[in-house]
Amino acid sequence: MDANYFAYHQYRDYRIYEELERTENNPEFKSVLKKLIEHELEDFEFWKNLALKKDFKISSFDLWKYRLMRRFLGLTFTARYLEHHEQDMISRYTEYAKTVDEDLRQKINQIIEHERLHESELISQIKEDKVEFMSSIILGLNDGLIELTGALVGFSFALQSATTVALVGTITGLAASLSMSASAYLQAQYEDGKDAYKAAFYTGIAYLIVVILLITPFIFLGNIYLSLVIMGVVVTLIISAVSFYTSVVFERNFWGQLRQMLLLSIGVAIITFTLGSVLKNITGLEI
Repeated sequence: MDANYFAYHQYRDYRIYEELERTENNPEFKSVLKKLIEHELEDFEFWKNLALKKDFKISSFDLWKYRLMRRFLGLTFTARYLEHHEQDMISRYTEYAKTVDEDLRQKINQIIEHERLHESELISQIKEDKVEFMSSIILGLNDGLIELTGALVGFSFALQSATTVALVGTITGLAASLSMSASAYLQAQYEDGKDAYKAAFYTGIAYLIVVILLITPFIFLGNIYLSLVIMGVVVTLIISAVSFYTSVVFERNFWGQLRQMLLLSIGVAIITFTLGSVLKNITGLEI
């Protein structure tokens, strides 16, 4: 890798942050973005002075993609995602530094410090509801996935009717979402500075979304076994999406989180499948 490569990537980050700042409405977030822009611009100017190429461009698609990401996934996720590739860049900077003189090496080490510490500290200053209440959202999603997946598998093998499973599952899911909201509300009252109403709202809505997504195949497909397969795909997609989001926002290992959530969901599904089959054999119930 050479200075041209490094200059382009710093320019890209600088322009994306500039675009995010331009379209940001929250004054506090705007202030953080301005500081990030200053960091990226300073680093870009350094690499530009070393680069043979002096004119850099970024595609309008890249800018649009990050605007869209910020709108739907939040500024914290967008900034963390943008900085995610910096770990690879830090390794490249370190290798490049070995090939230059001592003065230049010191400046490159300052840039590495920017990337490793300062920008991370700035991003941590962004306080969003969707991040502040991520524990409530994850609670609702996790419980919804684990409990309802297991329940629907159990109902399917006990009742053998997609319509009946959809009905019973909907009632169970709605009752559970209300119960989870109430529990989240009570729990938040014992946590200093946490809004109990928002905690209850995020937990309940997350659980309700899971209910809708998992019940839908049973409503529209009719075939109970096909519905279970589709439900399994939906569960895997939800778990993958949640694991990826949290791994970026909280800088955790994606594969570790994905494995843990999948094992819990599959484990509960296997247990309830067994219980449903046993119940069916004992009662001889066919619906």
